[in-house]
Amino acid sequence: MAIPAVNDPRAFAGIKVLDLTRVLAGPFCAYQLALLGAEVIKIEPPGRGETVRWRSEAADPSYGEQGLSLGFMTQSSNKRFLSLDLNKPEGRDIFLKLAAECDVVVQNLRSGSAARRGIDYEAVKKVNPEVIFMSITAYGNSGPKKSHPAYDSVIQAWSGFMSVTGTKESGPLKAGPPIIDYSTGLAAAYAVSAALYQKQRTGKGQYIDLAMLDTNIILMASVVTAFMNTGAQPKQGGNDAASRSPASTTFNTADGLIAFAINEEHQHQGLLKVLGLTALNDDPRFATGAARRDNIPALRALMQEKLMTKTAAQWEPLFNEAGAPAGRVRTIPECMNEVQTASRGLFHSFPPEVTGFAKELKVPLSPFTFAHDGPRADTPPRKVGADNDAILGALGYDASTIAALRAAKVI
Repeated sequence: MAIPAVNDPRAFAGIKVLDLTRVLAGPFCAYQLALLGAEVIKIEPPGRGETVRWRSEAADPSYGEQGLSLGFMTQSSNKRFLSLDLNKPEGRDIFLKLAAECDVVVQNLRSGSAARRGIDYEAVKKVNPEVIFMSITAYGNSGPKKSHPAYDSVIQAWSGFMSVTGTKESGPLKAGPPIIDYSTGLAAAYAVSAALYQKQRTGKGQYIDLAMLDTNIILMASVVTAFMNTGAQPKQGGNDAASRSPASTTFNTADGLIAFAINEEHQHQGLLKVLGLTALNDDPRFATGAARRDNIPALRALMQEKLMTKTAAQWEPLFNEAGAPAGRVRTIPECMNEVQTASRGLFHSFPPEVTGFAKELKVPLSPFTFAHDGPRADTPPRKVGADNDAILGALGYDASTIAALRAAKVI
C-alpha cells in the first residue's frame, strides 16, 4: 500500500486508483475515494469519452453539449483523465503498466468484457498480486444473469423494489432518483475501504464482486427478511412509514402535505397534545397501540380534521418540538434552500475562473463529515484525456512516443 502524502492527511492520500467505469455507480465509487484524497485516474475511450459526458439534461443541455454534462460532473471532481483505447494492444499495455502501480482498480464493464480485452482481475493480478480489484455489474459475476446488462430502473423492477412502491391504485412505481446507482457506488467505496484496511493488516489484495441487484436487495433488508422468515408477500404501502404505525403516513393540511413517523408511545402522546386530541386516551378504540392498529381509519380521520386547520409549515415545528417526528413534504428546490441543508456542507462550489463556465459549479461531496481532514473537492471535472501527457510521461513515455500513440488513436 502506498504511503500517504505528508501534505495531505486525508484517509486515502497516497492511494492510487484506476477508474475504468462509466455511467453512474462505478464513477461514484471512485469519486468517493477521490474526495478522501486518493489519486484517481479516469480512463475513457479516445475522442468523446464516455457517453454520460454528452447527456443533455432537460434543465440546461449546454453542459452536455460541451462534453461536461451535469450527470458526469456530479462524480468527476478530483480525478485525472486519460483517454485510452483498450481494444488495441498498445492501450492494453498502458493499462497494465498503470495497474501495476495502482492499489485499486474499479471497473463496471459488462461481465466478460474485461477478460476479452485482457484487462480483467487475472491479468492485473499477474502484474500486481496485491491489487484490490472492484468489479461492479448489474447481477454479479455468478448465476444465470451474470452476462445481462441493466440500469437503475431495470434493477428497481427486477428486484421487487417497484412492487412495494406506490399504491394499489397507482400500481408499481419507480423511485424518482437513480438511488440504486448511487447506493451501489457508496457500497463499492465501503467495500474498497474495507479491503484497503484488510490489506494493511494482511498484505493481501482482494477481488470484490459487487452487484447492483445485491445492493438493492440489502437496501430492502427489513422487507426481504420479513418475507424470507414468514413467506408473506410484502404489500404496497403508499406513503405509510415502514413501521406501519397507525399515525405514520402523510396527511393533507390547509396548504401542503405533512408526513409523520409515530413509532413510540411518547411520540403518540406528543402528537395528540399538539392536535388537541388527548381525550382519545380515554377512548377504548385508541387507548393502546393494539387498539389503534384495529382502528386506523377512525384515528386518521380525526387527525385529518384537525390538520386542516393549519398549514404544513405551521404544523411542522409544533410536532417536532413536542417530540413527534414530522416533516412537511418539500420539493427539491425547497429542500436545497433550507438553512438545515446548507449547514451540512454537502456541496462544493467551483468559481467560474476555475471551471471556465459563466457561473459557479456546485458538486456534491460525501454524506458525512469528519472533524478534520474529511471529504474535499480540489479540482473540477475536465475534458477527455486532459492528463494524457502527464500520466504517460510519468510511465516513461517520451513526447515522440506519445505523439505516435495519439496519431494511432490509442489515446
